[in-house]
Amino acid sequence: MNRVALRWGYLYLVVLLLVSGLGLMAQKERMQLQDYRNRYAQLERDRAALLRDYEARLSNRAVARWAESQGMVPMSEGRWAE
Repeated sequence: MNRVALRWGYLYLVVLLLVSGLGLMAQKERMQLQDYRNRYAQLERDRAALLRDYEARLSNRAVARWAESQGMVPMSEGRWAE
């Protein structure tokens, strides 16, 4: 085997190692990205649940129902009752 072919073989080996290293890094980043997407989806589900809970507890209707259950009357009814 002559020297030129040996040099090209070494160059091919180095390039092959670089490309395989780059592929491994890309796969690792892809897995991390999938983990981030899963976490984001979970956070969106949690946010939706919290918003539903907020609406159930602190919406205007819920506060009005609570106030009426405590014996309070709306301002307009109180004003006209006098």
